[in-house]
Parts: sequence; C-alpha cells; structure tokens
Amino acid sequence: MDKENHKSYIINLPVGKAGPKSRLGFTLIELILTTAIFLLIGTFSANFYTNFLIQNTVSDVQDQYIGSLRKAQMYAMMSKNSNNWGVHYATGTITLFSGTSFALRNQALDEKFTVNPNISITGTTDILFARMTGLPDPSSGSISIQGNSETKTITVNSQGVASR
Repeated sequence: MDKENHKSYIINLPVGKAGPKSRLGFTLIELILTTAIFLLIGTFSANFYTNFLIQNTVSDVQDQYIGSLRKAQMYAMMSKNSNNWGVHYATGTITLFSGTSFALRNQALDEKFTVNPNISITGTTDILFARMTGLPDPSSGSISIQGNSETKTITVNSQGVASR
C-alpha cells in the first residue's frame, strides 16, 4: 500500500475544561436533589394511600350498615323466628339481632360486623323493625359514619327504608 494514498482522520470530540473524565459520575448536588424528589413523592404517596384506605373503609362500613338494616327489616317482615329484628351499634361492632330489644335478644342469632377503630359512628344506636310490618322503631333515624375528613350519612325513613 502506498503511504501517499493513505490518509488518517482525526475526530475532535468536545471535552470539558477539566478533561474528558470530568463527567463520569454524579455530583453531590444531583444525588441530594434526586433523593429529595424521591422522598417527597414517597411522602405524598403514603398520605394519599392512607386517605384512600380510610375513604374506602367508610364506604364499606356504610354498605355493611345499610345491608344489616335491610336484612333486619326483611327478616322482621318474614317473621323469621317469630320475632322482631334490629340493628345495634356499640363501639367497634354492628350487630344484627333478633328480639324485642338488644338487651333481650337471642344472642345465638346475632350477626356481627367489626368496624375499623379509625371509623366513628354516631346517631341512632338501635333500630328495631316490627314483626310482619317491618316498620322501624324509632320511626326514623340518622346515622353518621366518619373517618378522617370523609363522612357518610345513612337515613332511615318512617317506612324503614335505609338510604345514603
């Protein structure tokens, strides 16, 4: 091969002022900023997730309470066990019961639902449905279910219909 026909090419790549090895890693500022962003996202995510769980739990308790009220009314109208049926709330527990009152109930027929301790329920604690007619005693009532900033209300009208 002829030396005169052979040409060499030199490629000039831009390099920083400190030389070609100056950009091989991350600076301390970049690492601190990245860590701070991840911590911020993690903190907000945990708060949003916790609020989501509480909202979901409030809705679940509302559904369970309404389901228990409807079931108690249906049992009373069917005269199941030839008795009245009702729903009672005491700290942490919703109880579907059979009897003329919660104190005089047949405990063997109780159906209990445990309520999350982060949820508070206020309002009418006992609603009893009359045998055959299914009419409620008291004749109407309101129940509030609350967790953090989420509040749901259940209303029972004079016919015993429970609504959100």
